[in-house]
Amino acid sequence: MQKNIEISAQTMIPDLLRAYPIARLVLDKYGLKGCGGPEGPYESLRFFARAHDVDEHALVCEIEGSVLKQEQANQAVGVKLDAPDLADTIYRRFFVAGIVITVTLGATWGAYLLWKIGILGYGGASSNEINAHGQAQIFGWMGLFIMGFAYQAFPRFWHTTLAAPRLAVLAFALMLTGIGSASLGLVFGNHSTFGLPLGLSGSVLELAAACIFLGQIFVTYSHSGKRPEPYIGFVFTSLFWFVVSSAYNCWHVWNVLGAASDDRLLYYVSVFQPALRDMQFLGLGMLIIVGVSLRTLPHFFDLPKIRDQHGWLLLGLMTAAIILQTAFSLVLRLSPGFPQALLSLPPGLLLFGTLTLLWQWRLWKPFPESDRSAKFVRAAYSWLLVSLAMLIGLPAYTALPGVPSAHAFTAATHHAITVGFISMMIMGHAAKVVPTLNGINPKSLTRLWGPFLLINLGCLLRVSMQIATDWTKQAYPIIGLSGTLEVVALAWWGWSLVSIILKGKRAERALASASVSVRKKLAYPVMGDAKVGQLIEDYPQTLPIFVAHGFGPLANPVLRKTMAREVTIDKACKMHEIAIERFLAEINQAISGQSSPS
Repeated sequence: MQKNIEISAQTMIPDLLRAYPIARLVLDKYGLKGCGGPEGPYESLRFFARAHDVDEHALVCEIEGSVLKQEQANQAVGVKLDAPDLADTIYRRFFVAGIVITVTLGATWGAYLLWKIGILGYGGASSNEINAHGQAQIFGWMGLFIMGFAYQAFPRFWHTTLAAPRLAVLAFALMLTGIGSASLGLVFGNHSTFGLPLGLSGSVLELAAACIFLGQIFVTYSHSGKRPEPYIGFVFTSLFWFVVSSAYNCWHVWNVLGAASDDRLLYYVSVFQPALRDMQFLGLGMLIIVGVSLRTLPHFFDLPKIRDQHGWLLLGLMTAAIILQTAFSLVLRLSPGFPQALLSLPPGLLLFGTLTLLWQWRLWKPFPESDRSAKFVRAAYSWLLVSLAMLIGLPAYTALPGVPSAHAFTAATHHAITVGFISMMIMGHAAKVVPTLNGINPKSLTRLWGPFLLINLGCLLRVSMQIATDWTKQAYPIIGLSGTLEVVALAWWGWSLVSIILKGKRAERALASASVSVRKKLAYPVMGDAKVGQLIEDYPQTLPIFVAHGFGPLANPVLRKTMAREVTIDKACKMHEIAIERFLAEINQAISGQSSPS
């Protein structure tokens, strides 16, 4: 065991825990529990303090105090590293399932539909097929990753434990079953007897999972006693949109799959679906990403922390803008006389709020602390600015002569938000968090330039070429290529993430079979139940007393490390017919530095 290292803000956690395992008790209190494997995450105490919102100086002092207490206290102190419990590892099943869904029902199915559209035009894929892909991506990719991250991170942000962890297993099962059922129901379509019951039951299960999730996170926060902060406001506002949009989705699926004709189906999709997507992409996706960014980016990358007043104003501004965006999406389609120029107002407010945030972070400048996830964060917020600018320009674009409809431009905008912003932030945050949770040094991993370049190229081609289809049919085949590039990027990134998780699980299995413990010196005064071998090891000055009382063989170090470790003082004294009280008095006086009685 390494000893005598200096404890400071720069001390790496693995070095600290190898030298002083007792420090784990302090770090566990602030959210380390279950993270980083046997030796903890490969990060400094300074980074840990920032990430867990703990005063750096107070943390170092508390650790020093625990180590000093261990060194000076005359009592046995044990620190056992048990395998992580359910709440510590629940995120894994959500992340892995999200990756599996996106490379099957989600992105891969979407790429297949893009190739069909590229070959046959927009009529090549039905609206129900496209919506089945949308169900998988929104609930299976975005939803599962949000839930997994929240279950893992938020209790640690709030220095508490997840309320009712087994409910998270239920929420996972409900969401997974719901995604499969709802997507399958949409594939069957409204002309099948199986479509409506499958689609509606799946949507109800998704709603139930969202409600359980929101309830758990709320109870967890309530038990923490933490004061309200802007990022917490963003989190709960986004989770409110999660539940509201899931309920709206049930109603929408009922109408779509129950439509009596293709014209009626088209009516429901064209009139009511845009508002649903605004709730999901902006209300859920954008708000929770901005909220998590307020909490993590200053800690991960040492960026300036946003003042609370600015954070609360930003939340109010963005929430109002999303409500207006959702309402305008409905009113525009229900009231033909609605002035389209007003559609630029909500995204204009969102753009203004985002720019004020990025200006304070100076996101375009090199980060004081950077790693492989930084490029994903920068690119994601760049795509958010692009998508909001596109939303602002939507009324002007559709007014151009020769533009048949707003469909292509709107779809391109949605892709810029979902892939460019939301997916990029999922990829970046997971690339940062998952190695830390599994005790792997991020510097030993690849920089993920391949997935990063491919997904940005795919998103750029998709957004630009989808708009270009309004002007030329030559753009259609390139749309199919864009989807393929994105699938390759997500599969490449996903495999690297799953590999890290599997490595972490192997380390946990090893931990379960060989727990690490700390043995402290025997308590003073020493009692008769103390083992002879441990006593002499802890207090070598007692060996002459044993020898003087006839325990000559103990002078042999081999005997002290073998048989003597199993024999108590009481038993040894009985074997040699020595008065235990007098013998213990000599032992304890030798330990205390006093001379033996004559």
